[in-house]
Amino acid sequence: MASRKLRSAPPEAGGGKKLKNQLGIVKRMLKEVACYEREVVANEARVQKMRDDGKDPYDIRKQEEVLQESYMMIPDSKTRLEATLVELNGCVEECKDDAEVDAALLEEARTILASGAV
Repeated sequence: MASRKLRSAPPEAGGGKKLKNQLGIVKRMLKEVACYEREVVANEARVQKMRDDGKDPYDIRKQEEVLQESYMMIPDSKTRLEATLVELNGCVEECKDDAEVDAALLEEARTILASGAV
């Protein structure tokens, strides 16, 4: 059996790649938090409609359980978002003096941090 020659991975492009990855993570977490918040509103409306229509109490209870799970996910998602924002802030600090970092990425990261996303 012939041995395969392993190619070495290309060196990481400084802090630019790390900043781009972290920015993607923060964007995904922002979408996740917004999605859970929309889900809570939709589930609240669904439960209220079921009550108004006089649906089976068992079905209403089950839908309320789904609503409670949605409520529980919001603080968890926000906590994870805060952690990723802290990491993004660290990446911005590392990259602010790096000439190789894309200025548009750096500005986008600063905008997100300045908006107080949480």
